[in-house]
Amino acid sequence: MPDNTGIYASFSLEPVEQTFLTEREGRPIFADKEFVRIFIAGDKHTEVYREVTDNDKQRFADAYKRFKEGAEAREQLTGTPLSQWPYLKPSQIKEMEAVNIYTVEQLAALSDTAKQKIGMGANELVAAARAYLATAENSSAASAFAAENERLKGEVSRLQEQMKEMALRFEAIDREGEGKGRGRQAA
Repeated sequence: MPDNTGIYASFSLEPVEQTFLTEREGRPIFADKEFVRIFIAGDKHTEVYREVTDNDKQRFADAYKRFKEGAEAREQLTGTPLSQWPYLKPSQIKEMEAVNIYTVEQLAALSDTAKQKIGMGANELVAAARAYLATAENSSAASAFAAENERLKGEVSRLQEQMKEMALRFEAIDREGEGKGRGRQAA
């Protein structure tokens, strides 16, 4: 599988005129065709726009799946949208979007060449994006551990209650046995 680091795709359905049918019918005839727009984060001059191939469907399988499920072009990207990251100002978000950077993950994965195109401050932005993602990953792990801890505490409490119930039952059985035993001795 090819390395898609920094390369993203969005799919769309576009009407394409069917020349032969248009001429034959004497009116415009169109068919819907799937198109792909492939771009590199940080490079606004390199973009491929063409009809989808089977290779595109495999190479960008996640984006293609979301497209088939009805997602819009921006929704086909996965990650944290720049607009949801409080580190950037609105003007910086617009600047990033102008060079095909829409998510914190895309920003964190920028190549050195792409950083040069952004200009001064790019290294700091990329470092901040990487730190944000690392922190989010760590807090995600901590949240998972906390949830597991709570689940285990609940399980321990449940087992303790069962143990108490069993102890009470055994005591009742013992008392019942003692009562029957005394009655036989007296006779």
